Amino acid sequence: MPEPDIQTVPYYLVLLARSKSLAEAEAAFAAHVDFIGEMTAARVVLLGGDLDPPVDGAEGAYLLHTTSQAEAESWAARDPLVSSGAFAARVVAWHLVGIAPAAIDPRLLDA
Repeated sequence: MPEPDIQTVPYYLVLLARSKSLAEAEAAFAAHVDFIGEMTAARVVLLGGDLDPPVDGAEGAYLLHTTSQAEAESWAARDPLVSSGAFAARVVAWHLVGIAPAAIDPRLLDA
């Protein structure tokens, strides 16, 4: 049976796995928060947060909408958590088929 032609939009999931001690990672966290603000202003980050429990070693993740995986990898490399060596980033293409705006918690819209 032929697969239906479903339009997808490429996004890139950045998975963050800690590679240094918690204290070393915490030292870069404030700069990471500022960097998320920079990505928000550039309109490349859609969402992000902690993973509980971690998934394959990744303790956190964020979703980027960029023109290519290379651009997403470049953004991830600039993240202070990654550039400090406290975390390693793995960038995975995620071909989204849709987003349900009505499912977004209103508390996130006021942030």
